[in-house]
Amino acid sequence: MLMSKTPIAQTTILVIDDDADLAAVFCEGLRLHGFTTLSASTGQAGIQLAQQQQPQLIVCDIRLPDISGYKVLKNLRSHPTTTTIPVIILTGQENSNTFRPSMEQGADDYLNKPIDLSGLLRAIQTQLDKRAQLAQHFAPATNKPVPSQLSTSASWQKLKEQFDHIQQAPWFSLWIIQLQNYGDLYAGYGHILGQLVLQSIRQQLCQWQEQWHQLNVEVTLTYLGKDQFVAFLHAPEPMAEANCKTAVETLQNSLQQPLIINNHRLIPIIDIKAIPYPQVTTLESLAMPKSDSLSAINQPSLAEKLRQAIQQDELQLYFQPQVDLTSGQIIGAEALVRWNIPGESPKLPIQFIPVAEENGLMIPLGEWILETALQQLAQWAKLQRSGISMAVNLSAHQFRSRYFIERLISMVETTGVNPIMIDLEFPEHLIIDNLGRAKFLLTELQERGFSTAIDDFSSGSLSHLQYLPVNILKLDKCFVRALHQNRSNQVIVRAIMEMARGLNISTIANGVETARELSILKQLKCQSMQGYLFSPAIKAADFENLLMESCQQDSTLSEGRGFRSPPQTAIKI
Repeated sequence: MLMSKTPIAQTTILVIDDDADLAAVFCEGLRLHGFTTLSASTGQAGIQLAQQQQPQLIVCDIRLPDISGYKVLKNLRSHPTTTTIPVIILTGQENSNTFRPSMEQGADDYLNKPIDLSGLLRAIQTQLDKRAQLAQHFAPATNKPVPSQLSTSASWQKLKEQFDHIQQAPWFSLWIIQLQNYGDLYAGYGHILGQLVLQSIRQQLCQWQEQWHQLNVEVTLTYLGKDQFVAFLHAPEPMAEANCKTAVETLQNSLQQPLIINNHRLIPIIDIKAIPYPQVTTLESLAMPKSDSLSAINQPSLAEKLRQAIQQDELQLYFQPQVDLTSGQIIGAEALVRWNIPGESPKLPIQFIPVAEENGLMIPLGEWILETALQQLAQWAKLQRSGISMAVNLSAHQFRSRYFIERLISMVETTGVNPIMIDLEFPEHLIIDNLGRAKFLLTELQERGFSTAIDDFSSGSLSHLQYLPVNILKLDKCFVRALHQNRSNQVIVRAIMEMARGLNISTIANGVETARELSILKQLKCQSMQGYLFSPAIKAADFENLLMESCQQDSTLSEGRGFRSPPQTAIKI
């Protein structure tokens, strides 16, 4: 029997392995040792299960039928709900060629097959013990003070003593400093990273305290627990209200700079309320500061900001051209959303889509993207650009929504666009996970005249193509990248192209970045492409300029001369 150092009650372990017999043996053995188990036979199913159930540990084979264990690792480490879950990689290869790539992608341990249950149990216990030690070191703020000079007892007592004497000070102010998205960080990245963010903020506040001291302003800092700090400032000379407000904004901007912690880029959202003495007569009133306090900066959560952005038109669509590989002409555009926050560079979807998914915003966000894309398509039709199709990515929420088709038809009728010019792209993993729903939805859309596409197409749904009514296969970037150097991928892509032609399905290669990749794709008779080799995603006006230029050109692709770039946007080859 395994001697457990760490309690295993309520400990869930996810096993991702397409070897059903081996997975069953592992799961049964783990259950006998007190663990709760989950299992998945494909990488995509494992990723979805991990995000939904958030197990305490994951065991994943490197070879899976749909995607590799490397891609599973990369996805787990990039998603906020699974980024800190320990992952043990299994491999049947006798050499160590997979060891370094696995560790570089974020694996916590690595085991070679054949693996006995006792060896797996030891590896699991090692990872659980490691996490338990980290959690003990960073105990919850409510049970243990943040380890620093900002203790919740001594500093609070010192604050009370100074507060008793501030009546005679020429100038004083109380500042409440709150990490407003601590709950999101805790839920998305775990308690340990949440505590590390608090530690980083504490260090910055200590530096800020010293800077004020050099300006002859005394600052006492206190950690109030959970996500709040309080600062008491007093000085022999009064500070103008405008200067105080500027100081608050400066500190807030400083504390909200992105933090790199354990290779994760985290962005704190800070709320600061500066309250002059006349509005605070007792320290107990700190818990409920007055709404009319000086510089009451009510910073909304990131989810609330996104909700407001959808309502207030702070989002913008960019369009990446899709190009025919025979004529070299632009034949379509993929609509890609950007979030324009005033004073900041545009945010990419990877920075806010997880927020939308976790806060029930994917339906309104998806509808905004779809409606705006159709409006742009209608605008291009008025400019006699009616031959351009519009590709729109659809989310899992739209895939499952019973009202999706009804809303789509309403938008089409409002904008007056031709459904055949709308390419509705569904990620392959959604189709694989629910083939029944996929077949029904794709059939319904085709019958209504829409073009349907499978996005991120690999080989997972290859065997289902004969049953699925699709018009377009969009080849996953992992097959395109360095295609000229990968003979295995060339064989796979050739097979995909031949099957697609036999089924009268169009093909698009996504993520084409080099001329050598393009050359191989042409040899393999891929029909069209999109990628940085021709142009990144660009604004509508730049896309229209590029479209006019493309129409005036000869078939540069067929002549081997490459593409011309739109003004200040694309990469010329």
